[in-house]
Amino acid sequence: MSDLQAIKDKLVNEDKIEDLLEALGCEYVKPEQQGFLITAQLPERFYSSNKRSVQVKLNESVSCAIRSRADFKGDIFNLVSYIKDDKRGAEMQADLHNAKEFICKLFGWNQFLKGQKGGVVVKDYTASLKEIINGKKRKREIKPNPILPEETMNEFYIKGKPIPYAGWIDEGISYRTQMLYGVGWDWDSKRIVFPLRNRFGQWVGVKGRIMKTEDDPERKYLYIYRCNNRYEWFNFHYAHTYILMSKKVYIFESEKSCMKAHSYGIFNTLAIGASDITEEQADMIKQLGLDIEIILCYDKDKTAKEVKEQAEIFEGRNVFGMFDMDGLLSEKDAPIDNGLDVWNKLVENNIYGITIK
Repeated sequence: MSDLQAIKDKLVNEDKIEDLLEALGCEYVKPEQQGFLITAQLPERFYSSNKRSVQVKLNESVSCAIRSRADFKGDIFNLVSYIKDDKRGAEMQADLHNAKEFICKLFGWNQFLKGQKGGVVVKDYTASLKEIINGKKRKREIKPNPILPEETMNEFYIKGKPIPYAGWIDEGISYRTQMLYGVGWDWDSKRIVFPLRNRFGQWVGVKGRIMKTEDDPERKYLYIYRCNNRYEWFNFHYAHTYILMSKKVYIFESEKSCMKAHSYGIFNTLAIGASDITEEQADMIKQLGLDIEIILCYDKDKTAKEVKEQAEIFEGRNVFGMFDMDGLLSEKDAPIDNGLDVWNKLVENNIYGITIK
C-alpha cells in the first residue's frame, strides 16, 4: 500500500484533517501551534470531557495521540481505526485497508481505490458534513439541563418506591418495567409520572401523562419538572449499549412506546418526547457511528411525507421508516401498541429505506 504517504500528504496539504475528525464524530476541532497541530474532543460515546484529547500533528507521518487513552499510539490511519471501528493494539494495523478506504471515500479520492474487485462503490459519507466543510456550521454549544436530586421522585412515590399503574400493565407495560423506569403518581395534576434522564442516567426532569386521552385531550403530556427536551432522548442511557451491539435504533414518538418495547425484550429504542427531532438529538445518534441503522417507527397517523421530512435531519446516514402497509394497526396506534407478534411482522415486512437528497 505505497500510496498511504500520498494520502497523508493530501490530508495535510488540502487541509482535510479537521473535516476528517468531524466525520469521525470528534468535537471542538481546532488548529493550534500556528497550524502545526489539530486538537479535538473524542466523540461523545467515549465519555471524554477533554476538549484537547485527540492530537494530530501535521508532520510527514501525521502522527497522532489520544491524551486520555493510554492504549492508543499511531498515525492518522490508526486513529481512524481506533475511533471508527473500535480497533485496539495490533487490530489497528490489520484494519489499515478499511481506514484507507474510509478516508478515500469520504473525500472522493477514488484514484487510491483502483484495483479493487468489482470496482468502487462510493458512499457519500460527507453528506451530513457539507455545511461544516463549507464553513457554514460549527459545533453548537449546548447548555446541559440541570441535574435534579435523586430524591426528587419521592414526592410521587410511596415510601420511596415507584407506583406502577395497573392500566399501563393492561396495555403491555409490565410491572417490572414500570418499576425500572420509576413510574409514579402526581396528585396535583392527576397524572402518571416518570423521570426524564440525560444520556448519563441523571434525572433532569419529570413528565406526567393523563390516564385517558379524554381526561385532558389538549394536554396529554405535562412537565411536572421542566427540562429542555431538545438536548435529550428518552431512554438513551438504557438503550445506548444495545444500539451499539445491534447496530440499529428504533425511534418512537412517545415514551410509553419505549416502555412497551422494553417489556417485550426490545431494548434498542428511543423516544423523541416531542413533535420533531432536534439537531442536538440527531447529533447524539450520529455520534454513535456511521454504521448505525436509524428506523423511524412513527404512529399510524403520520404520513410518509411527514416521516421523510423528519428523516432528512439524519442526512448521510442509513435511515428507514416503518410503514404499516398490511393494515396491522389502527388509526393512531404506535407500531408497538398491538403486541410482539404484530411488531415482529412490521419489522420483517414493513421497513423501507428512505432516500434523502
